[in-house]
Amino acid sequence: MILKKPSLIIILLAVIVVISALFLINSRYKSVIVNIPRFSHNPAVQNDINVPVSQSEILYPKSVNLSVPFTPQAPTANWDELHNEACEEASAIMSAEYFSGNENTKLASELVEEQITKLTEWQQKTFGYYLSISSEETVQMIEANYNLKAKIITDVTEENIKNELSQNHLILFPANGQLLGNPNYKRPGPKYHMLVIRGYTASSIITNDPGTRNGLNYPYDFDTLYNANGNWNHQTEKVDLSKKNMVVVWK
Repeated sequence: MILKKPSLIIILLAVIVVISALFLINSRYKSVIVNIPRFSHNPAVQNDINVPVSQSEILYPKSVNLSVPFTPQAPTANWDELHNEACEEASAIMSAEYFSGNENTKLASELVEEQITKLTEWQQKTFGYYLSISSEETVQMIEANYNLKAKIITDVTEENIKNELSQNHLILFPANGQLLGNPNYKRPGPKYHMLVIRGYTASSIITNDPGTRNGLNYPYDFDTLYNANGNWNHQTEKVDLSKKNMVVVWK
């Protein structure tokens, strides 16, 4: 069969059009390699997709309140010189009773008075004084008398407080009591004070404050505690606010 010239030209044009179209499509729509992140069903293997999560959400519960039994530092309301300065002893006693398993909400006054006498006599024998002692001396007193572990942390942050409490550790917190603003204190408040931090909520730090009979579960905001925090200086007989610290106690 012999094709006529016009038919041959039409076929050639059609072939040219098809080839041109294929070339155009290939040049405009190049292949793209897509990397799909790997997913592991093994929780021990970290996935390639990293989602930022708040550290506090990972490590700490939203609130903690350890069941620490309470006592004021003057359990019989005898606010003489000794009991006015017995906040370190009262804080240590509350800690010791908590770790001994005492489940009472409040401690018997007879027990507290007996322990205050024991601790102040130990201080007099060991240090040569007993009315006010520093954080370092408080650590010595707790370890020597209660067979508990204690340490000082100088990085006073909300995160560190939450971290210790979440491990069932208590915090003895030294401060200038006049900067705490507790309305239950006799004015102007103690120039040196120590209390027990037992928990926290989203908005406050929960304490057992032995400076008042109303100190059970007493809430402070962190900034108030931090601004009042410091260590007792025997030379100046004042709280050194530049020495931020807290005493951590555990069994």
